[in-house]
Amino acid sequence: ATPVALLVGTGRGAQLGIVIKGPEVLESTRKVDTIVLDKTGTITTGHMAVVAVDPAPGVSADDLCSIAASLEHASEHPIARAIATLAEPTAVTEFANHAGFGVTGTVDGRAALVGRPGWLVEQGIEVSVPEAEGTTVGVAWDGTFRGTITVADAVKSSSAQAVRDLRALGLEPILLTGDSRSVAE
Repeated sequence: ATPVALLVGTGRGAQLGIVIKGPEVLESTRKVDTIVLDKTGTITTGHMAVVAVDPAPGVSADDLCSIAASLEHASEHPIARAIATLAEPTAVTEFANHAGFGVTGTVDGRAALVGRPGWLVEQGIEVSVPEAEGTTVGVAWDGTFRGTITVADAVKSSSAQAVRDLRALGLEPILLTGDSRSVAE
């Protein structure tokens, strides 16, 4: 009966979207005391939305959104997709995706960068980032910092109960994320 039970368990897991490497892995789960949860799409909805646009002094929010949206329009990243909704994109030349950091390109004759604030600093841009609840992206063009755009991902309504249920089973849930500590908390 045990092999049949293990087969049914792995099959049911697959129906629920849980990949179980094999019956021996399922059998060893009784020893598990910690579960690592990916944040985006597991604890959160996985759908980013813009929550703040903070232009630098002397920069219009429209210009900031237009340049950022134009550059991010060509990217597939969830953060980029949220920013791309801010304005109708204009033509971008010399577009380059710098995986994990940001994007560059020329928009309306302006050499622009959109990405992690630390990456902008590495590119020689002096950056000022406001405190924000979300993931903050810096925007610069013509070698000057122009502002930030902050995006956030909503926590699923079922996540708090799921974490409580895991703890009730004696498991210690750990959140895995590339986001800042404030976003993770």
